[in-house]
Amino acid sequence: MARRPNTGRTRALALAYLRVSTTEQADLGASLDAQRTVLAAEARRRDWDIEFVSDAGTSGKVAPAKRDGLGPALERLDRGEADALLAVRLDRVSRSVADFAALLDRAQRRGWGVVLLSPALDLADPSGRFVANVLASAAQYERDLIAARTREGMAQRRAEGVHLGRRSAVPEDVRRRIIAARAAGTAYAKIADQLNADGVSTGQGARHWYPSSVRAVALAQAR
Repeated sequence: MARRPNTGRTRALALAYLRVSTTEQADLGASLDAQRTVLAAEARRRDWDIEFVSDAGTSGKVAPAKRDGLGPALERLDRGEADALLAVRLDRVSRSVADFAALLDRAQRRGWGVVLLSPALDLADPSGRFVANVLASAAQYERDLIAARTREGMAQRRAEGVHLGRRSAVPEDVRRRIIAARAAGTAYAKIADQLNADGVSTGQGARHWYPSSVRAVALAQAR
């Protein structure tokens, strides 16, 4: 692990992260104790100093930066107050590939390490960086698939005639009036003037009709 400058430390400091999902596990302490024992042994093996950070009764679905324990720990790492984040398994840190890929990117940009015992991952090691890149690529692939499915779903709904987007608040009789005026060749500006003169509500909370708002109603009707 690269040594940080101006820290005053003679050995690297790892923040060992512990997490259990349920209050019952937190109360019993068995899972936390097991994680603590394993991580302490790994720190001794690497000749690191260690501080424990925990989130008891916190779901893995919560983004790492938003957790009471892990969030401040990440900020300490960013400030150079510690050298690495250490955890027993990937699911202790995150169950979202995208969230974990973002955390790895943060670590690489800010210059601190991430060490997981399962799957074996260490950003200071070439194979660890390879695993990190695979996870980041998987996260991007997942995002691309979601975007593609969203586009395909919207296209299918349009093909089925389903209206997408916010429904117009313009009253039906006003819409019919605008469509009829346009069919008769009346300009948007002239229709707006007539509606304003008659005190017709826009249905959107605006005080006046404008050529652009008349045009929007007409085009929405055309679709």
